[in-house]
Amino acid sequence: MPEPVVTALPTATDLVADHVGRPSLVIGAAEDPSSGAPVGELRASDVARVDAALAAAARGWDHGAGGWSGRGLDDRLRALGRLGDALDRRVERLAEAHAREIGIPIATARGFAAGLSGVVAGVAATARRELPARPLSDGDRRVALHRLPWGPAALLAPWNAGAFVAVTKLANALAAGCPAILKPSERDGATTAILIEALVEADLGPDAVQVVCGAAAVGAQLVTDERIAVIAYTGSTAGGRAVARASIDRMPALQLELSGSNPALVLPGADLDAVAAELARGALVLNGQWCEAPRRVLVPRADHDRLAERLLAELTRRRIGPATDPATELGPLAFRGHHAQVVAQLAALAERGTAVAVDAPLPEGGFFLAPTVVGELPLDAVREELFGPVLALQPYAEVEQALAAANGLGDGLAGYVFGPDRDAALAIGRRLHAGEVRVGGVRVLDLAPGSSQSFWGSSGLGGHGDATVLGAYVGTRIVGEEDPALPL
Repeated sequence: MPEPVVTALPTATDLVADHVGRPSLVIGAAEDPSSGAPVGELRASDVARVDAALAAAARGWDHGAGGWSGRGLDDRLRALGRLGDALDRRVERLAEAHAREIGIPIATARGFAAGLSGVVAGVAATARRELPARPLSDGDRRVALHRLPWGPAALLAPWNAGAFVAVTKLANALAAGCPAILKPSERDGATTAILIEALVEADLGPDAVQVVCGAAAVGAQLVTDERIAVIAYTGSTAGGRAVARASIDRMPALQLELSGSNPALVLPGADLDAVAAELARGALVLNGQWCEAPRRVLVPRADHDRLAERLLAELTRRRIGPATDPATELGPLAFRGHHAQVVAQLAALAERGTAVAVDAPLPEGGFFLAPTVVGELPLDAVREELFGPVLALQPYAEVEQALAAANGLGDGLAGYVFGPDRDAALAIGRRLHAGEVRVGGVRVLDLAPGSSQSFWGSSGLGGHGDATVLGAYVGTRIVGEEDPALPL
């Protein structure tokens, strides 16, 4: 049998050089977000290399040849355990790479990197519980319900939490038995190199994971290829729609986590000091660049000015600085083009309301943006995601009016409710069109064990939750002996 052609890993050195140092296409310049200084090139894999990755994933799907999909669940989970261990040995390097590439404060980046092995272990535990075949028959007949991999998976990860999302997608796809092709953001080159090192060390086999580099063109080649059976994309709504349009003729399984305008509804009588503390902290996670951050704050007209003052006071307490400074609480936006987009959005909102930025010195150079509260906005003023340290305050007269505005954009990722009465706040939360509604706070981690949320409306297809995410990579198949007693 001929040796397989692989796009990954004869050795760690060759792999990292191949995928990060020498992808053949230059597609842009890399800049340090904390200084704006050039630090290299953004590169992409060429068409031939992406095709080779697709061919390798297809071989991994060949059960009869002993590919990744033909390996037993225990074997796959042991391989995932090796991957978790390899990631644990690279926590500090992953954190530093992400801080330098995307501007995430190093303290936050360390927290995300330290949790990667836990993500892998959690996926393995879910797979062990969810994937074994379930017998359905009584008596001597053998009938079982199987949960089996769809096939080769294209995994498209974003730049804002690249390692965390990439590892989550990889762990779920591999646990399910899907050979995976990972396409991280082109902006995460150093982070990708370290992830590849961990994959090499884990010794998953040449047909388990392929890694390709690049932007939209590489993603398009993946999602339109007939060898791809499942697509998992995290990113903008525009990007998700493009993925869906490009792949719909083939009907692959789709899991799309897109953006949201994430309303926070402040009810009359809410503790404004507590509201301001929660919203300010939540709005600055990942420098305001996380998909479930609160964006639109619907507040009673009588409380608008006091909440605006308290928000600005809270935001002012956060230290702004270079991403690699351990004391930094708010770093720069990720790259020049994104900074320009958020500035333009702010300017448009300021024409309809009153924008007040935190009065604090910004570091020279880099893509820094002072945290900003835009107040006195009409209820229809915010029509898109504000992916930065910005809070839009929209005063309302009646709670029903605020609910209608909160649900009026057709998305539904996350929502927040603050109020003096727990029962009333929970009742309002059940009426918000979002997959996750938090009452009284803004945190990143799941509300409770077993938490699950769907992506509602234009915020995507599929959802969060351990079993839900793993389930995106498998289909059900019933196999059994016929029942001769059936009348038809």
